[in-house]
Amino acid sequence: FSFVLSPGATKDMGKMLGGDEEKDPDAAKKEEERQEALRQQEEERKAKYAKMEAEREVMRQGIRDKVGV
Repeated sequence: FSFVLSPGATKDMGKMLGGDEEKDPDAAKKEEERQEALRQQEEERKAKYAKMEAEREVMRQGIRDKVGV
């Protein structure tokens, strides 16, 4: 078999084989923004679950008051 590779394909194959990747000048900035987005999502998730747990506790307390525990 013979394969015909485009000029860009050899560069991409080098990356797949563990060759040096091109350095993205904005990579550090992009990574920092990604980390900040993950932190924000985690805070929102924690706030959501804290609110849900507080609502459950109000419901539990209402049941306790009815039962007289």
